[in-house]
Amino acid sequence: MIISAITAFSAGHTGNISSNHYAMANSEPLLSMASSNSSDSYSISSVPKILPKEGSREPEVLAKAPSCKIVVNGQVQNAIIVVDLNNFTLYKYDRSGNPEIAYSIAKGAPSSPTSTGIRRISHVEVSPYSTAPESTKRHRNPKPYGKRVIVLDNVDPKTGEISSIGEFIHGNGDNDTSMGQAVSGGCMRLPNVAVIELAKQVKRGDYVLIQ
Repeated sequence: MIISAITAFSAGHTGNISSNHYAMANSEPLLSMASSNSSDSYSISSVPKILPKEGSREPEVLAKAPSCKIVVNGQVQNAIIVVDLNNFTLYKYDRSGNPEIAYSIAKGAPSSPTSTGIRRISHVEVSPYSTAPESTKRHRNPKPYGKRVIVLDNVDPKTGEISSIGEFIHGNGDNDTSMGQAVSGGCMRLPNVAVIELAKQVKRGDYVLIQ
């Protein structure tokens, strides 16, 4: 369990990493979840349910961003993206771990919930997804995926091993009307204007925390 790894790391670490490296200014815990399929809630103060399509940089919104610190294979890392499923919000962080912008998302429907855990960005695909495997839904029918697909791999936090799971952050084909709703097949949807901008700012190997 990730929380066990964090507890062990915190107890045994004697280096110069300050307490600010483990939590944001709002004193949120480093990570409060059990496993990649845990249904446990992560309590974060509410933010505006629907943010502007281009995202929000308002201080009162970013002040509620959770910590982006994760532990992978015993090493403390910054996630570039943290998805707060409870509040339908995706936060983008800079390379130093400071929240830069927040976007409203749609998440998985009750019958196909978005799973929690640590992910790593594999690559970005551009509509109409002609480079995607011909057998994939986005290759055959690109419209529901919007303008960009950010392909995610699963990360085993204990070992750092990577596995493909067919999970994405992507745009949408519904004129952004699904933001703030639990309606997807498990992926996280963003407004198209947001996913285009986000795709420019991430790179292969960046970590994503979904909680």
